[in-house]
Amino acid sequence: MDLDCLGISAEVEQVYRHLLRHPDQDPAAVAAELAMPLEAVRAAVARLAELALLTVDGSGVHLTDPAVGLERLIGDRLEELHEEVRRTLAARAAIGSFHRDFRQGANARPVPDIERVDGLARVRQRIDDLAFYASRETLCLQPGGPMAAGTIEAARGPDMRSLRRGITLRSVFHARVLNDQEVCDYLHDLSAMGSQIRITEDRINRLLVYDRAVAVVPVDPARAWRGALLVREPGLVAQMVAHFYTTWDAARDLKEYLAAREGSGPQISEHDRAVLRALASHDKDEAAARQLNISVRTFRRHVADLMGRLGAANRFHAALLAKENGWI
Repeated sequence: MDLDCLGISAEVEQVYRHLLRHPDQDPAAVAAELAMPLEAVRAAVARLAELALLTVDGSGVHLTDPAVGLERLIGDRLEELHEEVRRTLAARAAIGSFHRDFRQGANARPVPDIERVDGLARVRQRIDDLAFYASRETLCLQPGGPMAAGTIEAARGPDMRSLRRGITLRSVFHARVLNDQEVCDYLHDLSAMGSQIRITEDRINRLLVYDRAVAVVPVDPARAWRGALLVREPGLVAQMVAHFYTTWDAARDLKEYLAAREGSGPQISEHDRAVLRALASHDKDEAAARQLNISVRTFRRHVADLMGRLGAANRFHAALLAKENGWI
């Protein structure tokens, strides 16, 4: 049990538990039984006294009922955390003034119709900013081939945040990305959150468009890590949006594409059946994950994957489809 959050180290906890069971022992006896240096035991007793879990006087050690002492420490810690959360949330009030300063600085210099951003880290930061300020729609073309390390994790946060805000996300991925299981998991997560995803086998180049106002394209399509161009010129952006929808109309829905690739319908493995049985049998993901001896995060990823493959609108629908089809 980790009590560090209450200021009780593992060593202090060991001495505390021993004293609870043997309240009449002096520090020397405790040190002998625990095979611990006497000074360490005395330091632990002093710490317990500081936390008001015991008192020491001429007659010996007097222990406070843990139900009282520990509950008080927990209450004090929760109050500290509450105050920290309050101060953190209050810091949001500063965002407005910082943003006004930022806009004032931005307005002091003309925004170019085409802006070059060099380096992967700076490109990711600018994309994160564009996603944060998008208010209606994000369009994406993603070619095949391996993604740079960290690309999925860098995109996951902004994408999920946009979907929670009700932003429309439409993406066309090249079919080759489906050879990467990590990418597949990511696409199923996005789909489960409401993102619209299609797959194409035609060659496409990388493209992002935010609110039909700013487009992002790589400086060098073959080496996207080198940098990107941010395009704001309305005529060019309109052409890129038209190109996106031409590609979009010719692509196939992710679920349809996977179903066609895998056969006449969703293919259910024994592991899939086990996940579906656990989903139908347990109200909490933690209990289902324990039954399968996997982490909660892995269980949720499997559920999202199955929902996508089954075309289920939600978890209850997935369990219902599984029962109707005789898979569980």
